[in-house]
Order: sequence, then structure tokens, then C-alpha cells
Amino acid sequence: MKSLIKRTICAALGCVILAGAGSVETFGGKVYSEDSLRKELKELGVIAESEQKVRYKVPEVTGENVSVASVETYGGKYVIVTLDGRFETADSSDITLKKYSDNWYDLKPELSDIEVVSNFSALNDKGVTVFVYEINEEIDGIRVVPDRTGENFEDLEAAVELADNYLSWQMDHGGWDKSVEEQALEAWNGTDPKNKFSGWSSVDGEPIGTIDNSSTYTQMRQIAAVYREVRDEKYKESVEKGLDFIFKLQYPSGGLAQVYPRRGNYSDYVTFNDNATISTLIMLEDMDEGVYPFDSDIISEEYREKIEVCLDKATDYILKAQIVSGGKLTAWCAQHDPVTYEPMGGRAYELPSISGAESKPVIKFLMNRKEQTEEIKNAVECAVQWYKDSKIKGYTYVKKDPDNIYFVQDEDSSLWYRFYEIGTNRAIFCDRDGVKKYDLLEVGEERRNGYTWAGAWGKDIIEIYDTVGYYPNRIEAVATGTASKTAEGKTLSRGSQISAERQLTLSKN
Repeated sequence: MKSLIKRTICAALGCVILAGAGSVETFGGKVYSEDSLRKELKELGVIAESEQKVRYKVPEVTGENVSVASVETYGGKYVIVTLDGRFETADSSDITLKKYSDNWYDLKPELSDIEVVSNFSALNDKGVTVFVYEINEEIDGIRVVPDRTGENFEDLEAAVELADNYLSWQMDHGGWDKSVEEQALEAWNGTDPKNKFSGWSSVDGEPIGTIDNSSTYTQMRQIAAVYREVRDEKYKESVEKGLDFIFKLQYPSGGLAQVYPRRGNYSDYVTFNDNATISTLIMLEDMDEGVYPFDSDIISEEYREKIEVCLDKATDYILKAQIVSGGKLTAWCAQHDPVTYEPMGGRAYELPSISGAESKPVIKFLMNRKEQTEEIKNAVECAVQWYKDSKIKGYTYVKKDPDNIYFVQDEDSSLWYRFYEIGTNRAIFCDRDGVKKYDLLEVGEERRNGYTWAGAWGKDIIEIYDTVGYYPNRIEAVATGTASKTAEGKTLSRGSQISAERQLTLSKN
């Protein structure tokens, strides 16, 4: 029965099943028998040509037990775990393959098991044991492909109505007004200005679209979700129009403005405030990877190429905009100049500074990039170190504190200020007059209580960096069993684990 079910699923997915002993099944990719897989791994130098060549090269295990030396991937389906010792009795079930959940941007990763379809053991030319696993998931680089599906609407009719309302409020340039959700409870009446909520216009008087307050990218996600259910081309055209708007937002340097057309004030700066830029880039990542609600044909190859260019340019801008203070790379401001990359002020009480709030999502975006260049790794390391150095331990922030203390002692808490002075890293505060203060109590009551001046922003980003590291969905090999034994009776060190480090590629000449 299980075989019948598996064959039915494979028929639906267009995959192939090889019959016979020693065969290895793959889903949607190249099919390897165990023999052909061994042959290619020998060509790669992952396993030895023959055990005879390594019979007398038994490496000495210097530690108490054997640990995992490396983890690599191959062929989009295979995980190769190399140990630092040779087992006379090799049991590949001693290793459990795991992945972190793909809920990366919430910073709540959890390890879950990866299902192994088949496996075998071998020796490499150094005489150490290698375990080879085929997994029941697709591999992209050194991590598994995230879940690309989503749930259907409970009320599709209501979702379609909302999507149609969004379409009616979409402006000619492809964007939406700030906080358009309230407007979109009803369709546009044909006469009201489409920027009726914000009233924002360009320097030429044209209604502007924005990515502020979750606008534009939220509408595009909703419309894409409806498209995957009903396949009406008008929704696809709307998403493409929205993408064109985002490409117009992007400066040649790669940064995204908050608005388009240009408004002639701080809204024209590259905006990390309120997660405007990062939330938009996350949507583009989902589009590029075909993650729900973009797991349909809604993104053409032409637009996918434009998205990848946009993401690469945005990443480059972020790296160049990282603030140097006291001779060290630190973090980011809420706004930056699109040409010079300099930190810029926003509203009168938002001065050029290093932001304890807005820098966190920027770090998460960099940690999520699939291609982890040395420049990205260095930027993240320096930004996390800045958070560590800027932590105020033993205090918590109380907004609208009736006792007018605001920064209250709490031995179990830590806080970070919203704004830090560049050069000194002192906390700074400001009223609507734009005058810098170093004491929150010197700020008038309206701004003192009407703005978030501190928070626990650095806590979980530091914890994740120090434990999980860079890659959501990355593959981990965890030693969970002790059945494998060396000639001296040593076993695997239980609980030890290591992440996949690289993807192996076989060059065919």
C-alpha cells in the first residue's frame, strides 16, 4: 500500500522510481542508483576509490569519542557527513539530519528532523567513515527548500472582493497609498483621490505610492494569494504593476525610497524605518524562491530576473550604508542618503544616528541571504557586536511610565536605546524642536510618552547569532546514537552537531 501511495505521488510530481535492490529514489531531480552515486562521489574525492587503498590508513582518534568533521550536500538531494574517525561497525542511523524552521524573520527557529529515504556508509581516502544520505526534501545549496505552499482561504469570495477593491485603489504608477486597508473596505468610487488617507503628493502634485505602514507589499501579497486560487490575469497584471513601482522606488545605488514619485522631504531617503525597505525585500525574496503566495506562475522569468537584480543591488547598498563609528563598523540609521549612503534624519525628533530598532531587521535580512559572502558575514558580525557592546543590562523600558522613570531596574532584562549618537554611542533623545538631548526627562511629555525610545531589540538577534547562525533551513547533522564503534570501542559524541558547509559540484568536461 505504501508503495502504491508513493508511486501515485511520484506520478503526480513527474518523478521517477527505480526498481530493484540498491536503487535510490529522488523526487523531481536526477535519479541515482547507489552504484552511480558512489561513482560520482569517488570522482569528487568524497569517498575512496576502493577500501583496499585505505585499509592500513586508520587515523587515530585523539579525543574521547568520534565527532562529525564536516557536512556537505550534493545533487539537490544528498547529504554527505564525514566523521573524524574510522568505525569498524558503522551505523548511519547514529546521525540525525535536522533543519531549522523557515520562520526566520520571527527569530523563533526550531530544529525538526529531515526524513531520510536511503543511506550508506563508505571510507574516504584518509580512512575515515563517511555517511551518505538521500533526504525526502529538495536541497538548495546547503539548506533545504522552504515550504512553498500555503493554506486556502476560508472565505474565497471575501478574499476576491478585497483583492478587487485593492485593484481599484492601485495608482497608475503601481503603488498604493499609506494605510490603504481602511479605504479598501470599499471599492474606489472613481472620484476620490487615491491618496485620500495620507494626502501625500509629489513635488509635482501627483499622488504618491509608498511602502510605509505596510503599504504596497501587503496588497501585492493579498492579490497574489487570490491569483493562485482563481488564476485571473488581472491579478497577475496588478502584481507586475506593483513590481514596476518597486523598481521605480529603487535608486541606482540600490536603496529603496519610502515613496514614489519623490516627495521632496525625508520620505525620499532610503528608508529602514518601520521595516519599510526590509519588508519589501522579504516579499521579493519570497517571489524569487516561489514561496507562498507566489507559488504559482504569477512571477514570470522576466520579472524574476529583475527581482534578483533588485535584491542584489539592495544588498550592496545596505553593506555600503553600514555606519562606521569610532573606526568600527556598527549598524544602520533609520534613513540613509541614496547617493552618499550617509545616515539622515527623519521627522524632527528622529536625528541622524545609529538605530537600535531599525538595525535589527537589516541584520536579519543579511543573515537570510543565500549567498553568504565574506562581506555579508563581516557586516553581520560587526553589527551584532555593536548590539553586544551597546546593551544596557539590568534594565527594562516602560513606555508612558506614570512614575517618569522609563528605564526601570530589572536584573532579568536588557534594553537598547532607539537612537545612539554617532561617534560616542551615547543615547540621544529629541523633541519636535529637533534639539538633541541626552536625558529623556528633558523631552516634553507629548514626545516623551508618544514615542518608543528603547526596547529589547538586541536580545534575540544576539541569541540567534550565537547559536543558530546565518542560515534558515540549513542542514544540521546531529550525533544522536552510539551504535557505531571504532576498533578501540569509541563511539560518536552524542549531542555534537555541525552545519552543512558547502555544496559539492561535479564538473563534467
